[in-house]
Amino acid sequence: MVFQKIKSLLFNFFHFNKQERNGVFVLCIIMVVLFGVRLLMPLLQNDSNTVQLITIAPAAKNVIDEISLNETEDKISSEIKISNERFVFNPNTVSEEDAQKLGMSKKLSATLSNFRNKGGKFFKPEDLKKLYGLPPKLYQELESYILIPNSKSEFKRDTVYPATRSYEKKIYANTLIEINTADSLSIVYLKGIGPGFTKRIMKYRAMLGGFHSLNQLKEVYGMTDSTFTLLSSQIKLDPNSVSKIPINAIDFNSLRKHPYFNFQTAQAVVNFRLKHGKLTEQSFKDLVVFSDEKLRLILPYLSY
Repeated sequence: MVFQKIKSLLFNFFHFNKQERNGVFVLCIIMVVLFGVRLLMPLLQNDSNTVQLITIAPAAKNVIDEISLNETEDKISSEIKISNERFVFNPNTVSEEDAQKLGMSKKLSATLSNFRNKGGKFFKPEDLKKLYGLPPKLYQELESYILIPNSKSEFKRDTVYPATRSYEKKIYANTLIEINTADSLSIVYLKGIGPGFTKRIMKYRAMLGGFHSLNQLKEVYGMTDSTFTLLSSQIKLDPNSVSKIPINAIDFNSLRKHPYFNFQTAQAVVNFRLKHGKLTEQSFKDLVVFSDEKLRLILPYLSY
């Protein structure tokens, strides 16, 4: 009796009708399909993410090391300035030997000589750029050393001096050079001044708009007291040749580029104009952003 009940209970529990049997069958098929897909998944995946280990042959490794070494040497050579001799020269008369001392190759110096032999001539320093094969970097280094005699200039240079000699200084008695209008050819022959100083003086003069006091030459980079004393005895200046700053019209960016102004002082000028209108000499002094010494330097440059 008990056995019969247990058998009946188990039968009812594990017995599936036709609909349930169909469901179990479909479920089994799905499980088999999923299991098969899981097994085939590695074969179906894209092998783009696989990592390949490549063994570099000794010869290939040497090539890579050589390339790296060449890149390092190129970088070092670009950072180290080639030590060539520098001296004042006239490209119309410089010899091939001296041209090579300046950094030109044998081929380039021969090209220069052939150009002149065929009647070619350089009339201004920029003409040297047209010499075939001249590297732009070399021209930039030589530019301040190029001196081509001008028929209108009282300074003449008909010979080329060896690199081992100092620059020849032609000082004419009782002749003072007006520093605000002098060209580089005039300045470079002053005693104690070379091409480097000439370039600095002209650059700072352009930034200022001209010198209104000889003492301003002390502001040129590298100017020593002894050089200034020597230079000041050979020059004169015309304060009327100074370029004026239209303080009520100049824009902020242009004003801050002047050596005597910076971001804060230029901004103070612009802010005053926006709030109060045009500046006068007195209102400029009242800005309280300049020291008395700086005011003495700036005021001669201002126009209202």
